[in-house]
Amino acid sequence: MSHAAVPAAVFPRDWLTQAGPGSDEPATDLDLVVLLLNSHDLLADPADRLTDLAWLRAALRQSGHAVLARELRAADLPRLRRLRADLRTVVESPDVDHAVVRLNRLLTAGRALPLLVRDDAGVRLHVGAGRHGVAALAARLPAALAEHVAQHGLDRLGVCASDPCRCVYVDRTRGATRRYCCGWCNDRRAARAYRRRRLSG
Repeated sequence: MSHAAVPAAVFPRDWLTQAGPGSDEPATDLDLVVLLLNSHDLLADPADRLTDLAWLRAALRQSGHAVLARELRAADLPRLRRLRADLRTVVESPDVDHAVVRLNRLLTAGRALPLLVRDDAGVRLHVGAGRHGVAALAARLPAALAEHVAQHGLDRLGVCASDPCRCVYVDRTRGATRRYCCGWCNDRRAARAYRRRRLSG
């Protein structure tokens, strides 16, 4: 079994921090960072889900971003893969200083300029206003990750500890104790530890 085989979902629900399947609210842009990064999943077959747009479009629809899903084009795949690689270098940065340098480059390249937007909820600041598809993602995702790093540093960003999984997560636990990207990886790690104890006992 793999992440790809998790029943009734394109991705495990606990990859998302606040919203998800069945939620009234779309996933946050920080959640979309996690989804894009986890489109390369060593427990999936194939591991790289960005050889076409099928998985990402389905994941965006499942997380409440059907418009973004429709806006993506096959020609966007190289840019999406580059954005994924660049965002991963931030999550895996050795320290905040490295993350800041990398994020500032992404923010500049993506022209992540916040603008005031008026909608039914009132007036709000919005990054990537008026941009669509991969251009919107190139602005919004680095901005969401930068906001998180500004508030929490790198401590709340993690890579799954259940080898060989390298999926990422945002740790929202009170004591910053999360170590796995999803419940399935947590259970898989626990089962392996149990088998080792039985063999050594």
